[in-house]
Amino acid sequence: MFNIILVGPPGSGKGTQAERLIQRYGFISIALGALLRQEMAENGPNKKLIESYINSGQLVPDSLSLQLITQLVEAQPTDGLLLFDGFPRTLAQATFLDNFLTEYQTKIDGVIFLDVSSEHLLKRLKHRATIEARSDDQDDSKIKTRMQIYQEETLPILNYYKAQEKLHCVNGLQDVDQVTQAIEAIMDRLIL
Repeated sequence: MFNIILVGPPGSGKGTQAERLIQRYGFISIALGALLRQEMAENGPNKKLIESYINSGQLVPDSLSLQLITQLVEAQPTDGLLLFDGFPRTLAQATFLDNFLTEYQTKIDGVIFLDVSSEHLLKRLKHRATIEARSDDQDDSKIKTRMQIYQEETLPILNYYKAQEKLHCVNGLQDVDQVTQAIEAIMDRLIL
């Protein structure tokens, strides 16, 4: 397996860039947010629990997140290219993922961080709310809570991966195609 993590704040363009990576390199998407939205849409057994956290702008508990991610990874071919989109979101999830992947004699090969300032993120999330009608993007207090949680819970994983020399930063304020080009330049170095 070759494994990449795409990380960034809500509204940084992870979804768009993940789709481009999937198309260009053939990655299999391991996207926690999509898994959670699918669970809600399909009236899965955890729908009410997931909704309660998402509707308040909180992270879903690790116990459920790790269970969903584990099931999805275990279902993939051992020679697949995995793209973790929006996961891990906490330091505990990052260490879990490292330990879990060693069971498959694999590891995280690179972490791409889309760096976007807070003031730009609010505009992007409001725009996305009108296009995709995502409830977690429509309420200012939910957005504020999500951004605070991102600052407190997710940003520490950057230092974790930087210490492992796996972190690659990309200016997410660039044009979408320029961001893609920057990511592809990183990917071309990592895959060689």
